[in-house]
Amino acid sequence: MISDSDNFYDFVYETFYGFSDVRAEDVGIIFSRDVQYPLIDLLQEPVMVIPMPKLVGKQYVYEGMVFENNPEGRKDMWSLFLATLYHLSSHAAVASYAKYEKWRKNKTADTCWKVIDFIEDISAERYLRHKDKAIWQNMSAIETRLLEVTKSNESHSSKNPRYSKRFQDQNESTKISLLRDEIAESIGKDGYEKKLLSIADFLYQNRELLERPLLPFQEHHEVLWSPKVGDNGIKLERSGAFEAQAQKLDSLWETHEQQRNKILKRYKKHLKGLNFDSIVIPAGNVQAYEKIKANTLPMLRRIRQQIRLIANLTDDPKIDQIGYIDMQMAIQAVASEGQTTEIFERDELRRGEEAWVILIDKSASMELRFDRLKEFAVCVSESANELTGKQDAWALYSFDNNFNIVKDFKEKFNQEIKARIGTITNGGLSLLPDAIELSARILTEDPRERKYIFVVTDGHPSGYDRIHEAFTKTIKKTEMHGITLVGIGVTKAISRKFRNSARGTDLKQLVTKFVTAYKVVAIDV
Repeated sequence: MISDSDNFYDFVYETFYGFSDVRAEDVGIIFSRDVQYPLIDLLQEPVMVIPMPKLVGKQYVYEGMVFENNPEGRKDMWSLFLATLYHLSSHAAVASYAKYEKWRKNKTADTCWKVIDFIEDISAERYLRHKDKAIWQNMSAIETRLLEVTKSNESHSSKNPRYSKRFQDQNESTKISLLRDEIAESIGKDGYEKKLLSIADFLYQNRELLERPLLPFQEHHEVLWSPKVGDNGIKLERSGAFEAQAQKLDSLWETHEQQRNKILKRYKKHLKGLNFDSIVIPAGNVQAYEKIKANTLPMLRRIRQQIRLIANLTDDPKIDQIGYIDMQMAIQAVASEGQTTEIFERDELRRGEEAWVILIDKSASMELRFDRLKEFAVCVSESANELTGKQDAWALYSFDNNFNIVKDFKEKFNQEIKARIGTITNGGLSLLPDAIELSARILTEDPRERKYIFVVTDGHPSGYDRIHEAFTKTIKKTEMHGITLVGIGVTKAISRKFRNSARGTDLKQLVTKFVTAYKVVAIDV
């Protein structure tokens, strides 16, 4: 079955978790532009690291091979990507790496991984074959083709005699074949774990039996597959749904990269006079997001109840509660935790469209005062999406000495965005005035009538000389452009530095203050 997602990363997440039938909070998947081969990291909580293609010049480089940047070349590349995805997904479905934790103590790490990979690959291949025979057949064809090329490559064979052996072919030792059958027959039976660890001991002592070519789509712990970067990609055969998935990946990737480059270009043109080291679209970790969301579900339920109560209140047809919101009165009401709802100016016209920026200070100084920034970001994003009712009505940024585009206005609140939120961590300087200025510059391009920036900060900028003066000037300049600034903070400095402010001392209070302020000014009356 092919996902109907129109976003590259959503498509990949759905394929991975749908095929493995595991939850995102249990097994992580990270996409990296910095690794060359797939990795399985950690034993207690496995994280699958999948390399992403790189466009080098006019060609794509992926898992040690070069692919022509044309439909056929890219389809071969995405076939290799799919092989990686399904291989790791099968491991996610069946692997229990924690059982090796004690076994590998006081042993050589490289040899341990060879043993573990050999054993776990047998279970993964069995799962793959039974889960979807057509996918397994495509994977087998790719494996066969890669091994054929490896075997015929004399230069590699002369340097690495192991490559002259065909893994799983007639030249495989009888002992390894018997062990393979023994492992496969033991799967799901009583004493399976004890049996595996016994076999692991034998293989560790007889490590020469494990010499085999490591294919590019298999998990790596050292670089064994090493074609030159200049080598051309291999023509790979595919069929059925597998081919259709490769075609869709190519289309989604092209759209995604065009959008990504367009977003970066738009923000970079506004950098003049600012002090950021770079503009970043962060990598993602959807596992971190989902785990935090699961842990904060009670809080999220209370927030939704609060949203409904406020919405019901504003549905009351009293004439003195209909009209424009008086922003100053609204924020004061929130900050004082008052019960008054007299925050509207009478006006029979409905408010215009709104644009919201949520700006999170993730500097090192924030960590000293508030160490649950990622939890706060998860709660705020879930609330913001529900509060606005429109995914293009809000953007989410974080900053230290870099400016991170976590969610642009033009992006949907999907798995890719949630994964980015999962990587928010404290560290670095606090270029607070620069972050507000860049956010304001982006907002000035927005045609919507009402514009707001919610700044989550401790109110202590740092990073260059006279930054406090720059902060004061930026606040005045931003408000002169008709943008409403709201400081949501963890220190008393917030009330002094922002005309509109609300303060919380812990996660629950800070999120509640934010949501209340957000909803008060966002109500469409």
